[in-house]
Amino acid sequence: MRKVLLASALLAGIIVVSHATAQPDPALFKLFRPYNQVMSRNPASLAMNQGVQKELKMDEDQTKAVQEKLAGRVGFGFGGFGKGKGGGGGEAAKERFTKIMEKFESLKDVPEDQLEDKIKEAFKDDLEGTMKDVEKILKPEQMKRLMQITRQNAGAGYLACSEGIKELDLKDEQKSKIKEIYKELQKDIDELFRGGGGGGKGAFSPETRDKMLSLSKEAKDKAIDALSKEQKEKYKELTGEPFEVKLEFRRPKKDD
Repeated sequence: MRKVLLASALLAGIIVVSHATAQPDPALFKLFRPYNQVMSRNPASLAMNQGVQKELKMDEDQTKAVQEKLAGRVGFGFGGFGKGKGGGGGEAAKERFTKIMEKFESLKDVPEDQLEDKIKEAFKDDLEGTMKDVEKILKPEQMKRLMQITRQNAGAGYLACSEGIKELDLKDEQKSKIKEIYKELQKDIDELFRGGGGGGKGAFSPETRDKMLSLSKEAKDKAIDALSKEQKEKYKELTGEPFEVKLEFRRPKKDD
């Protein structure tokens, strides 16, 4: 459920850009959640997480290969997913964040119900390229577990997305109910951010983050309740044993 915290990292970047231009752009704010929803379902992002690497029992060669292949290509372009010149900070991170914001500019006028598909299209190279690299590095059983953790981490977003709908064979009534649950979660989190200082320090306080996690868990539980007995069993198989993905912030080295 740590995807909410990952979203806050991108939101922080949008806030910085908005303050830099002295003119906050609401159109950018509407993009960070669907972008995060798409990216949180990218297994490559989680393959960079040290806790996930330990859970997958990745050896030294695998962790090194993941770092070399993916640093600077996953996450949000600043702090937390990589280290060194390709990862958590420095010019490479700034360049990646700039490219993300350029793509955001091109997506500002896309209708809300089309955003996810358009984001997938805009970031297709990132999503498909990193996924192929991960599949080459991990063993089949590691890849299976990574996919389970990815589904878990996406929470209600997984059950509301096209992948979850297809894998669980959701019916129209279930799709509508779960999408409404997820829409309500997005609304609640948006209100939480607005109430936390309008994007100031209060929006990223431990209390606010804990509340977001609580809301996300509640939404996930409600979405699971909408499943049939057979679908719940399938969901359990697809997500495996519970695993908490912890957010990592790694400071860049001085020579980055």
